[in-house]
Amino acid sequence: MLLAPAASAMSFDPSSYADAVVDYSNGTYGAEAGSNANWTHDPNAALGAENWTSEMTTRGSLGGWNKDIGTSLGQNGFLTVEFTDNYLVGGGDDAADLWIFEIGSAVEAMKVEISTDNETWYEVGIAERQNAQQEFGIGMDIDARIAAEESLSLDTLFRYVRVTDGGTNKYQNSKAGADIDAIAAISSVNADEVDVPEPTSLAALFALGLAGVPALKKRKQSTDA
Repeated sequence: MLLAPAASAMSFDPSSYADAVVDYSNGTYGAEAGSNANWTHDPNAALGAENWTSEMTTRGSLGGWNKDIGTSLGQNGFLTVEFTDNYLVGGGDDAADLWIFEIGSAVEAMKVEISTDNETWYEVGIAERQNAQQEFGIGMDIDARIAAEESLSLDTLFRYVRVTDGGTNKYQNSKAGADIDAIAAISSVNADEVDVPEPTSLAALFALGLAGVPALKKRKQSTDA
């Protein structure tokens, strides 16, 4: 697990961000959430580029963030997203391959998992910002998890990412639990650079993690200034 660099150092290609919501559960909330419990529960708000800043808080100049900025998971809630124009891959180094943009002044932990087929999941670790001042969330290095599985390689193409609330965060209001702004694949392969097999063999290939697909052109985006 890697901590976020300075905000000025962040720069991602538009194609890096998750494109579709596959599954979502907003978990449970404290009694104080009341009738507003669903107010920040649009999972589609977590798609595309990040747009939360530290000024979007009750003490910030822009006031509290609203439902078009991101989505709240609630206690033990989860969000599964899909990359449709690119794949997440291992970077082959100790730098972050996946970036989770979390919202809010509170640092709230979440479990991060990756999958090639939305059926078999591999836990990468716990994403937790270094401190409340970090606006850009946390980077995750997936290489160690890949190395732990014989069926996986650095060329395995992961299309799905699932984030799950840690279960011990704050749950007193409608923005309870971990709040997701965006999810981005830093180490990735463009979908149009991968030879897509015939439909009859597609399921079998994804079951193998698409390992060994030749001539993959990885794009490792820099998070350095």
